[in-house]
Amino acid sequence: MMLILVIFSILENINTSRVYQELSEVQLNQSSNIMRCTLLNKIDFYYLSQIQPNVNYEFKILESHFAVDIFVDFYLRGDYINKSINIILDGILIDQYSVQNDHSVPFCDDNQIQANTYFKTYTHYQQNLNLAFQLENSINFSLGIRNIQIIPKQCHESCSQCVGPEKNQCRSCFIGAQLSKKTNECKCPSIIPYLSLNQNQCINKCELNEYFDEILDMCVLDDKQEQINQYFWNIYDFTGWSMIENGKISPLIDKFYINMNEKGVGKFFSGQSINYRLNNAQPYQQLRIRGDIFIFKSQYQPEIYVQVDKINKLITPLHYKNETESKGYLLYHIDYIIDALPISNITISVTSNNNLLWGINQIVINTINCQANCNSCKSKLFCSTCKIGYYLYLGKCVTQCPNYSIQNNQVCKDATEEYPLTTTLLRAFDDNLITNFIVKNTKSIHSFYQNQFGTFYNGVRYFGGLKDNGNQYFHKQFINLPPHHKIILELQIMTFEFPQQITQNSILYKENSVTIQIDQQQIIKINPQNDEVQKIFSEIQHQATNLSIAMISVTSADTYFSFGISNLNIMIQRCQPLCRTCIGPDKNDCTEWIIEQNSQDQDCNSGFIFDIEQQKCALCPIGCQKCSDQKTCLKCEDTFIQQGSSCFCLNGNIDEFTLDCLVNPSIP
Repeated sequence: MMLILVIFSILENINTSRVYQELSEVQLNQSSNIMRCTLLNKIDFYYLSQIQPNVNYEFKILESHFAVDIFVDFYLRGDYINKSINIILDGILIDQYSVQNDHSVPFCDDNQIQANTYFKTYTHYQQNLNLAFQLENSINFSLGIRNIQIIPKQCHESCSQCVGPEKNQCRSCFIGAQLSKKTNECKCPSIIPYLSLNQNQCINKCELNEYFDEILDMCVLDDKQEQINQYFWNIYDFTGWSMIENGKISPLIDKFYINMNEKGVGKFFSGQSINYRLNNAQPYQQLRIRGDIFIFKSQYQPEIYVQVDKINKLITPLHYKNETESKGYLLYHIDYIIDALPISNITISVTSNNNLLWGINQIVINTINCQANCNSCKSKLFCSTCKIGYYLYLGKCVTQCPNYSIQNNQVCKDATEEYPLTTTLLRAFDDNLITNFIVKNTKSIHSFYQNQFGTFYNGVRYFGGLKDNGNQYFHKQFINLPPHHKIILELQIMTFEFPQQITQNSILYKENSVTIQIDQQQIIKINPQNDEVQKIFSEIQHQATNLSIAMISVTSADTYFSFGISNLNIMIQRCQPLCRTCIGPDKNDCTEWIIEQNSQDQDCNSGFIFDIEQQKCALCPIGCQKCSDQKTCLKCEDTFIQQGSSCFCLNGNIDEFTLDCLVNPSIP
């Protein structure tokens, strides 16, 4: 018997996107060409023959891309050995597919049919895609086509066309951007410096619902944005604003304003600042403060400050525009984020030489929640309640409960929450999209054989099944596991069993089975049940650092037998923190402690918090004495000032060795 080895592997840096068409039932007008199997009546396909030897499919891909992955289920029937199937992309013959060996089984209308999944990657740039299949020799040969999937490999966000996924592989750019001949990167010119993903063009500054991402170097949508307050946008509305000079507060309305580009701009001197009192922040929220600063008459580089309560920050503008020659001013665009208090006083000031005059307009103050669509938070990392229409899942707000979870009102309870201290090792094949085998489930089973991506059956794609003749062997190894005492294994399995010969009286199946092995020891034996999904659940005692899991089909002679799996979930139940070995999840179940024998002290030093994943004390945010997680501070060190859930060093001088804030740094 031939042994098909399928390995589990981690694939990285594969830039694929969505599936554009998933055909579980072929949607074509030529209904006479639809064939449905009798032995497996959930398999149907559109077939080509001498009467209809070719077919065309039209697709439209909106995203910029440089290539496409094409997946198609082929069902070969009749005299198909060494007969070519022409694959035509946009009118060009790109491949001739054929098989050289007969691995057919009688699963459709008692006829011998071989099932293969065709897969290849092709270069493609256009939005429109035409995919055609043609039988070169259709004598005594028919071809079933089912489950076509087109998966584009996307360009970098800055490219309108490209030759690869990186930002230096652009061929053309969006409106306003320029392609560098040296680097092949798309850059916006200085007069319109911001590339907006939302508008696919270069703009003067990010839109209200966007922010400038310095890593991506472009404007991206702000999904955590809650409330937007606009000031001095089209007219100067002074409500709530005041001016501060020499410690005295005066109404802002008494000051002089000029018209600049049909918009009002205040004229202030160096040392004068403007103030606003904001009263709408929630715990663990932040403020995003944006505005356009106009500088008049200054011969020196100005210093722009934004103070929120006690924290006064020298702001580095995102961009500035020199209009000195034509308009007589410099225009700076600022964007600053800081933790918010329930009531926040916001002060904006500019300093330079004594002749400085400055103005400001188009101020935007956003409140940013700890997470998108979250109503209240336990910390910056964990949401406690979600907004209406969203569900709470492991501290995040989601639109629907994911697989491996159960919905209870507005909460999705994950499978790991059924057991204390449970960690997921692998989740794979939780839907019927091939792309998720490669991208979403980065630790999933993968095969070097193109026909091993899976069988689409009754609305679900099973990895394996209805493929080559011979045994199947799926294997995965985990190394350096944290201390644990139990493995929890869940999966769904579909078995496919056909005899090589069917007699008139009966069909006799011999002994076929699927075995699951843990560390080379058989744990589970699964007997076939054709056309039925079997749900497997098992808890296995396990303490070793390394873990090996294998699933093997045991096939008897004169029988075709295979299996497919879906919704694979592998978890471990861990020991207590700082426990090296245990027989259960409780403290009393620990048989050896990491720090000292029989010790249960899990306290970390000041400025640290215990990280259960790393099984060690991890550093809190800089300047934090006590934290609830590695982003949320509860108490700051004495030399730092706390605002919201962050700690600030007012003068910005932090000792690189002690990480202390130097109140009076020494001058060398």
